[in-house]
Amino acid sequence: MSAAESPAMFEPGAESMPAEQLTGLQLERLRALIDRLLALGGVQGVRLKEAGVAAGADVNLAVLSRLPVTSKADLWDAYPFGLLAVPREDVVAVHGSSGTGGRPTLVAYTRDDIKLWARMCARALTAAGATPASIVHNAYGYGLFTGGLGIHQGAIEMGATVVPASGGMTPRQVTLIRDLKPDILTCTPSYAIRLGEALAEAGVGPGQGLALRAGIFGAEPWTEELRLRLESLLGIRALDIYGLSEIIGPGVAAECIVAADGLHVNEDHFLVEALDVVTGLPVPDGQPGELTFTTLTKQALPLLRYRTGDIASLRRGTCPCGRTLVKMSKVTGRKDDMLVIRGVNVYPSEVERVLLAHDALSPDYLLVVDERSAQPRLLAVCEAGTGWQGPAPQVTLIESELRGTLGLSVAVRLMPTGSVPRTEVGKAVRVARWRAGDEPPVRGLG
Repeated sequence: MSAAESPAMFEPGAESMPAEQLTGLQLERLRALIDRLLALGGVQGVRLKEAGVAAGADVNLAVLSRLPVTSKADLWDAYPFGLLAVPREDVVAVHGSSGTGGRPTLVAYTRDDIKLWARMCARALTAAGATPASIVHNAYGYGLFTGGLGIHQGAIEMGATVVPASGGMTPRQVTLIRDLKPDILTCTPSYAIRLGEALAEAGVGPGQGLALRAGIFGAEPWTEELRLRLESLLGIRALDIYGLSEIIGPGVAAECIVAADGLHVNEDHFLVEALDVVTGLPVPDGQPGELTFTTLTKQALPLLRYRTGDIASLRRGTCPCGRTLVKMSKVTGRKDDMLVIRGVNVYPSEVERVLLAHDALSPDYLLVVDERSAQPRLLAVCEAGTGWQGPAPQVTLIESELRGTLGLSVAVRLMPTGSVPRTEVGKAVRVARWRAGDEPPVRGLG
């Protein structure tokens, strides 16, 4: 698609704002946020005062890296409403994610926060080519998890028809997709694979009555190799979306259908940095770092320099679609998801890239950290691709490629189709630990 054929922007004045104007807006909003946090006198205000900040006017974007950070631990310590920045009666919704010890990470929303969230998701849908004439099949889960309701609200905001399918009950979803003929699919990438396989089994696919044009897949890190699988299976343009409940939910950033080479961050509302995981200092554009966001306009739970734990790089410039917003790369992993195997650091996404480069392998896999002995080892539990008619997967070749990529020996175990657990609701489980005395995480794994 050329720039002349680019889909309309939902909020073109913001999404294609000149850099100098955007910088001025960010500074204005950052200073207002700091004044607000100082007036509230909570933990963030106290930290600002300890850092020598007496007013928003003391701050500019050049000294952003000197300001204090916040983290998920702050949300847990303040559970459930300790960081609330508005009267409790102004809260109209609460969302969140799972936490430790059964304690979730809760985030409150005012009516204006919900409106902002809907607009951000409408931006993402529009960037994917959706129009008011679109039918959006939304298979993200509904509930405390922000995915389902965020996309739902965004579709309504832009005037599209939304099908609130939620997750699971795959046969019913196949029926809805076949009969309603949506052009946009939204769900996790792992569930998109499951849906694609189920549609193929039902005789519905590209050129067989499937009307899908684009898919917006998020909530899990996924690779370019998985993008190719999704596009081949569903005959669509597969696009990434990013968000987290602490910031607002999905819609913080999203890819456009024109370039699909990075996610446009809605930086007029979410000021983004990439920080060195160890030092906490900013890394140069193009270098991976920990995504850190400041919520410039949120009301109920504003956060200053929130360290997400997600690893990605930033890139600036004007996109062929016309957007001037900074782009973030796909998330390559989370700093707390990194596996340390015999002194080697491994992100699951690095393994996925090697596995999915082999068409003979199914996109469903499980990494098993075998801790039954003093020296743990990593197993990649895989299956042959569904309906694959070519030569059998070459296990020794895949193991050699993994060793060359990771600098670590990974034992590949090829299991019968259906052995690897599938996730129809929520996020896919890609890593399991196998400890002495435990049953194997996959039946038949020896």
